[in-house]
Amino acid sequence: MLNPVDLSIVFAEDRIHGRHPGEIHPAVAWWVGSCLILTTRSHGVALVHDGTELAKQYAGLFNRGAINCQHFAATVSVIGEGGQDLLAYAIRTLQVPGTLISSAGAEVTIRLFASDGAEIREGAGLERICDLIARDKVPIPVNDHSRGRVIHRPDLAHYFATAEV
Repeated sequence: MLNPVDLSIVFAEDRIHGRHPGEIHPAVAWWVGSCLILTTRSHGVALVHDGTELAKQYAGLFNRGAINCQHFAATVSVIGEGGQDLLAYAIRTLQVPGTLISSAGAEVTIRLFASDGAEIREGAGLERICDLIARDKVPIPVNDHSRGRVIHRPDLAHYFATAEV
Protein backbone atom coordinates (compact mmCIF):
# COMPACT_ATOMS: atom_id res chain seq x y z
CA MET A 1 0.00 0.00 0.00
CA LEU A 2 1.48 3.30 -1.07
CA ASN A 3 1.27 5.92 1.66
CA PRO A 4 -0.20 3.62 4.34
CA VAL A 5 -2.65 4.69 7.03
CA ASP A 6 -3.57 3.13 10.37
CA LEU A 7 -6.76 1.36 9.33
CA SER A 8 -7.74 0.71 12.95
CA ILE A 9 -8.04 4.49 13.37
CA VAL A 10 -9.49 5.36 9.96
CA PHE A 11 -12.19 2.65 9.82
CA ALA A 12 -14.89 3.03 12.47
CA GLU A 13 -18.00 0.90 12.95
CA ASP A 14 -20.06 2.97 10.52
CA ARG A 15 -17.69 5.25 8.60
CA ILE A 16 -14.21 5.99 7.34
CA HIS A 17 -12.84 9.10 8.98
CA GLY A 18 -9.74 10.85 10.20
CA ARG A 19 -7.82 14.04 10.52
CA HIS A 20 -6.39 15.32 7.22
CA PRO A 21 -3.48 15.03 6.51
CA GLY A 22 -2.19 13.19 9.59
CA GLU A 23 -4.53 10.20 9.94
CA ILE A 24 -6.16 10.08 6.50
CA HIS A 25 -5.25 11.25 3.00
CA PRO A 26 -7.17 11.53 -0.29
CA ALA A 27 -5.83 8.22 -1.66
CA VAL A 28 -7.97 6.49 0.98
CA ALA A 29 -11.03 7.80 -0.90
CA TRP A 30 -9.64 6.24 -4.12
CA TRP A 31 -9.23 2.90 -2.35
CA VAL A 32 -12.72 3.08 -0.82
CA GLY A 33 -14.35 4.01 -4.16
CA SER A 34 -12.78 1.08 -5.94
CA CYS A 35 -13.48 -1.38 -3.13
CA LEU A 36 -17.11 -0.21 -2.79
CA ILE A 37 -17.77 -1.03 -6.44
CA LEU A 38 -16.11 -4.44 -6.04
CA THR A 39 -17.87 -5.44 -2.82
CA THR A 40 -21.32 -4.29 -3.97
CA ARG A 41 -20.70 -5.59 -7.52
CA SER A 42 -22.40 -2.44 -8.75
CA HIS A 43 -22.01 -0.63 -12.04
CA GLY A 44 -22.82 2.70 -10.46
CA VAL A 45 -22.71 4.82 -7.33
CA ALA A 46 -24.29 8.12 -6.27
CA LEU A 47 -22.02 10.67 -4.61
CA VAL A 48 -22.94 13.65 -2.44
CA HIS A 49 -20.46 15.92 -0.67
CA ASP A 50 -20.88 18.82 1.71
CA GLY A 51 -19.30 21.41 -0.63
CA THR A 52 -16.13 22.08 1.36
CA GLU A 53 -12.88 22.14 -0.59
CA LEU A 54 -11.54 19.22 1.43
CA ALA A 55 -14.64 17.09 0.77
CA LYS A 56 -14.43 17.95 -2.94
CA GLN A 57 -10.79 16.84 -3.00
CA TYR A 58 -11.70 13.49 -1.46
CA ALA A 59 -14.74 13.17 -3.75
CA GLY A 60 -12.52 13.61 -6.81
CA LEU A 61 -10.30 10.73 -5.79
CA PHE A 62 -13.29 8.61 -4.78
CA ASN A 63 -14.64 9.10 -8.33
CA ARG A 64 -11.35 8.00 -9.88
CA GLY A 65 -11.21 4.88 -7.74
CA ALA A 66 -14.79 3.89 -8.49
CA ILE A 67 -14.49 4.30 -12.26
CA ASN A 68 -11.24 2.31 -12.29
CA CYS A 69 -12.49 -0.83 -10.55
CA GLN A 70 -11.58 -3.87 -12.63
CA HIS A 71 -14.09 -4.56 -15.43
CA PHE A 72 -17.15 -2.92 -13.85
CA ALA A 73 -17.06 0.30 -15.94
CA ALA A 74 -18.97 1.97 -13.12
CA THR A 75 -20.74 5.27 -13.52
CA VAL A 76 -20.32 7.71 -10.66
CA SER A 77 -23.29 10.07 -10.51
CA VAL A 78 -22.09 13.20 -8.73
CA ILE A 79 -25.25 14.74 -7.31
CA GLY A 80 -23.38 17.66 -5.80
CA GLU A 81 -23.57 19.48 -2.51
CA GLY A 82 -25.95 18.21 0.13
CA GLY A 83 -26.51 15.85 3.01
CA GLN A 84 -27.85 12.43 3.83
CA ASP A 85 -31.43 13.22 2.75
CA LEU A 86 -30.28 14.19 -0.74
CA LEU A 87 -28.14 11.07 -0.96
CA ALA A 88 -31.04 8.86 0.15
CA TYR A 89 -33.17 10.41 -2.61
CA ALA A 90 -30.41 9.79 -5.19
CA ILE A 91 -29.99 6.18 -4.07
CA ARG A 92 -33.75 5.56 -4.39
CA THR A 93 -33.90 7.25 -7.78
CA LEU A 94 -30.81 5.67 -9.33
CA GLN A 95 -31.04 2.35 -7.43
CA VAL A 96 -27.28 2.26 -6.80
CA PRO A 97 -25.11 2.41 -3.68
CA GLY A 98 -24.21 5.85 -2.37
CA THR A 99 -21.43 7.76 -0.69
CA LEU A 100 -21.51 10.89 1.45
CA ILE A 101 -18.23 12.76 1.94
CA SER A 102 -18.04 15.58 4.46
CA SER A 103 -15.48 17.51 6.41
CA ALA A 104 -15.47 19.62 9.54
CA GLY A 105 -12.25 21.56 9.81
CA ALA A 106 -9.54 19.00 9.10
CA GLU A 107 -11.76 15.99 9.96
CA VAL A 108 -12.91 14.04 6.88
CA THR A 109 -15.76 11.52 6.99
CA ILE A 110 -16.83 9.05 4.30
CA ARG A 111 -20.13 7.20 4.83
CA LEU A 112 -21.29 4.40 2.55
CA PHE A 113 -24.81 3.17 1.79
CA ALA A 114 -26.12 0.12 -0.08
CA SER A 115 -28.50 0.38 -3.02
CA ASP A 116 -31.42 -0.26 -0.63
CA GLY A 117 -30.37 2.79 1.42
CA ALA A 118 -29.02 0.76 4.36
CA GLU A 119 -25.81 1.99 5.89
CA ILE A 120 -22.75 -0.07 4.99
CA ARG A 121 -21.14 -0.62 8.36
CA GLU A 122 -19.25 -3.33 10.18
CA GLY A 123 -21.11 -6.57 9.73
CA ALA A 124 -22.69 -5.23 6.52
CA GLY A 125 -19.64 -4.91 4.26
CA LEU A 126 -17.43 -2.19 5.68
CA GLU A 127 -15.04 -4.77 7.13
CA ARG A 128 -14.61 -6.34 3.64
CA ILE A 129 -13.58 -2.96 2.24
CA CYS A 130 -11.13 -2.47 5.11
CA ASP A 131 -9.74 -5.99 4.60
CA LEU A 132 -9.15 -5.42 0.87
CA ILE A 133 -7.24 -2.24 1.64
CA ALA A 134 -5.27 -3.89 4.47
CA ARG A 135 -4.21 -6.73 2.17
CA ASP A 136 -3.39 -4.28 -0.64
CA LYS A 137 -6.05 -5.89 -2.85
CA VAL A 138 -7.55 -2.65 -4.11
CA PRO A 139 -8.95 -3.52 -7.55
CA ILE A 140 -7.44 -1.79 -10.55
CA PRO A 141 -8.80 -1.60 -14.11
CA VAL A 142 -8.24 -4.52 -16.42
CA ASN A 143 -7.93 -2.22 -19.47
CA ASP A 144 -9.01 1.20 -20.74
CA HIS A 145 -12.26 -0.21 -22.15
CA SER A 146 -13.26 -1.24 -18.63
CA ARG A 147 -12.98 2.28 -17.28
CA GLY A 148 -16.19 3.88 -16.08
CA ARG A 149 -17.24 7.50 -16.18
CA VAL A 150 -18.24 10.37 -13.94
CA ILE A 151 -21.44 12.23 -14.72
CA HIS A 152 -22.75 15.28 -12.92
CA ARG A 153 -26.42 15.10 -11.96
CA PRO A 154 -27.39 18.51 -10.55
CA ASP A 155 -30.87 17.81 -11.96
CA LEU A 156 -31.45 15.33 -9.10
CA ALA A 157 -30.38 17.88 -6.49
CA HIS A 158 -32.58 20.52 -8.12
CA TYR A 159 -35.60 18.23 -8.24
CA PHE A 160 -35.04 17.14 -4.63
CA ALA A 161 -34.82 20.79 -3.51
CA THR A 162 -37.99 21.84 -5.33
CA ALA A 163 -40.20 18.77 -5.03
CA GLU A 164 -42.29 17.76 -2.08
CA VAL A 165 -40.58 14.43 -1.54
